[in-house]
Amino acid sequence: MNYVFYDFETSGHNKDFDQILQIGAVLADEGFQIKDKINISCRLKKNIIPAPEALLINKISIDQLTSNETSHYSLVDQLKKKFEEWSPACFIGFNSISFDEDVLRMGLFQSFNFPYLTTSKDNRRLDVLKLARAVSAFAPNSIVVPLGENNKQSFKLVDLTKVNQIEHSNAHDAIADVNATLELAKRIRSNAPDVWNSLLTHRKGDDIGKVFFNEDFVCYQDLVFGKLYNFAATFVCFHPVYGKSWLAAFDLKHDPRPLLDLGFSETKQALFTSPVKIRQVALNKMPVVLSKDHFNSLDDYKDIGLEEILKRAKLIKENTEFCNKVFEILAEKVKEKKETASQDEQDFFPEQSIHQSSIKMSKNDKVLFYQFQKANWDEKAKIFNNFEDNVLKHFGRLLIYDEDPNSLPEDQLKVVKKEIAENLLTTNEKPWITIPDCQKKIDDLRADENTDKKFLNDYDLFIQDLESQHKKNL
Repeated sequence: MNYVFYDFETSGHNKDFDQILQIGAVLADEGFQIKDKINISCRLKKNIIPAPEALLINKISIDQLTSNETSHYSLVDQLKKKFEEWSPACFIGFNSISFDEDVLRMGLFQSFNFPYLTTSKDNRRLDVLKLARAVSAFAPNSIVVPLGENNKQSFKLVDLTKVNQIEHSNAHDAIADVNATLELAKRIRSNAPDVWNSLLTHRKGDDIGKVFFNEDFVCYQDLVFGKLYNFAATFVCFHPVYGKSWLAAFDLKHDPRPLLDLGFSETKQALFTSPVKIRQVALNKMPVVLSKDHFNSLDDYKDIGLEEILKRAKLIKENTEFCNKVFEILAEKVKEKKETASQDEQDFFPEQSIHQSSIKMSKNDKVLFYQFQKANWDEKAKIFNNFEDNVLKHFGRLLIYDEDPNSLPEDQLKVVKKEIAENLLTTNEKPWITIPDCQKKIDDLRADENTDKKFLNDYDLFIQDLESQHKKNL
């Protein structure tokens, strides 16, 4: 199997509303020998404001943002072609499943490409951050995990590479981070092959679901409110609404016997109040799931004993009535959440709807989607307004405006300019970065004597210029 190690530097940390500014990626064989690589940067999209903190970290200058000849659309097109050329492969990053992969999907879909490149056509994925966390619990001698703030383990890539003596001199440059991630992955595979192979074989969420379903119990690792926990858990049911992309598992730290004969309301109260006994596992996020052979690594469960843990798991699996009750409780909880959601929470932002738009695309929109993909810019400008889905109309108009604004009809050009100006100049709280947000951040950063003052002055002038331009479009 080939491995594709990749990393993005982005305009900020919001995977829905920020963009890729640099992609670094290498193709490696099973022996981790590099066979090919790409390193591409691009300019800023017209509807994006970059976070100053992100630019300070990745060291991308204002000049690079504004003068780069490569557009975001061109960058996405180049990486798509290269990733397809390298496929089938295992796509590997550091925190990639929680961030980079979502950013990639967003970039692909907004450029009118199929977004699920890394999980289709025999491709698979792996996250070295998840691997590092897993081996810290289940193979603790395989790598060194340093202590950071508050004497807690630090899983930052720059900290892991430093203590494990891995070259990483240009941290936060995409290709440097890729090379460091590759070397860390090599170290983990060599020193903890069972953990590596377990996570590698879980090609899809369905594979993990089968492990849960077929095993007496599994060793499962998850982040709960930012803290890492390790569980011994047994399968209860798949989710009634989210299907086989989610499941419910019972935490075997707790004795199920007092719960099995409770009524519906009492069961709901007992399971989902502290201490929580039902763990909802998002299978599509590739959680760390290992066999019960790793039981001795679970300090909170060893005192209970393997024999008792197996008894508890058997009681759950054989009690169909209890499992059905949990299924019904989960369905009710989803219904309650929808009913109690505020109007603010239901605000519609196209950037948060790509999954629904890509999966539930109408037949007409599917035809137009591929026509739009292959058309020149003048033709795209005639097609985009015919989409039934307003999300596709939104992205189509933005893309044309960013790449070839002169091809847009005058009325549509005014619409997109005004829309962007309103979004970026608003003083209301929004999930994206606005110009007033940046102005406040500039003031905060000026108070920090360690901030690069030249960069901050350049950034301030850049934001002032953008503010002036957008005010003209209101």
